[in-house]
Amino acid sequence: MECNANANQLAEFSWEIRDKSLDILENLPEGFENWRLNNNAMSFAHIAKHLVRIDERFLEMLQTGNKTFKWHMGSEEPHYRIEKAEFEDIKERLKTLQKKRHAVIQAMDEKTLNEKVSGELGKQSNIWWFIMEKLLEHEIYHRGQLGAYLKIIQGEQE
Repeated sequence: MECNANANQLAEFSWEIRDKSLDILENLPEGFENWRLNNNAMSFAHIAKHLVRIDERFLEMLQTGNKTFKWHMGSEEPHYRIEKAEFEDIKERLKTLQKKRHAVIQAMDEKTLNEKVSGELGKQSNIWWFIMEKLLEHEIYHRGQLGAYLKIIQGEQE
């Protein structure tokens, strides 16, 4: 399989993963965007906003050529209420970024996919691995949270 085929496959995975995340967010019952499992967990809206920030950092990294990243577990951001209009804007931003991310990944050639990326403590990987681990696997993790939270809420409404 050629690297361009790898880029196309990554782009398609990226699209499908985001579609499933958006589907959960679109099926969220009215008024539950700020619901969270406990006081230490992110709400639906905060997870969506977090995914926006990750996409924006990825695109910025490629645009600026500064291929370094710092990954933090958890969030130091205090919990605050996100209004319905802002939540709708966040979902629209996720859709816009879905298109941008897909196009950028799909346009990558072998050289770009193999460019070095530096992470914590100087750990080296390449763009392909960064996309797989820091974008796609990361969103799948949060999509699992969103799906589990939605099932809990649906059980609460019965």
